[in-house]
Amino acid sequence: MSFEIDKEHDIPVYSFVCIYCKHLDQQIMDVPGCCEAFKDGIPIEIWMGDNRHLKPLPDQDNAIVFEKAKGD
Repeated sequence: MSFEIDKEHDIPVYSFVCIYCKHLDQQIMDVPGCCEAFKDGIPIEIWMGDNRHLKPLPDQDNAIVFEKAKGD
């Protein structure tokens, strides 16, 4: 018998873009993968690093974009 530990888990637990953003506040993360800009969930293209979120997305409800957190 063999086990595939990460089978079908292509989405990382942490985003290498979002983890450095000041808007990813652990206190407001009622839903995993949320932030001040995306309270219902960060879009996959941002989470995976395909979009660094330097400009608001066309369908984004606010103008919050990536800002480097202090100390990082």
